[in-house]
Amino acid sequence: IKYMSKNIINVTKNAWSKMGSILKKSQQNNGFLFSISSGGCNGFNFNLNLINDNELNKIINMKPTILNNETTSLYVDPMSEMYVIGTEIDYIKEDYSKGIFESKFTYNVDKKLASSCGCGVSFMPRNINK
Repeated sequence: IKYMSKNIINVTKNAWSKMGSILKKSQQNNGFLFSISSGGCNGFNFNLNLINDNELNKIINMKPTILNNETTSLYVDPMSEMYVIGTEIDYIKEDYSKGIFESKFTYNVDKKLASSCGCGVSFMPRNINK
């Protein structure tokens, strides 16, 4: 099991807090899986999902990178890891005065490594060989 340096993927205090709150309310304690899937308006979507008991051993057997805080574990899907390097996971709360109309997780990419669209869930890796 690899433990990821905070500068490869950054999880904000708000995101850790919300993930901890979700775990507590769901009565799960396995943590979250951070991965990508094809789709979205930019080619790939970020996924952040609770890990149930049946999935945990399968995920651990994949030897994922793991980020931890005091209450929560975030497993990074090994097949997705190279695409999510430089990403910041944040959680924003609705604030009508700022034009934020829903509370949600957002994913801010390293602009040198990827481009993203306004939805905050979709991204496209850049060709770094140029």
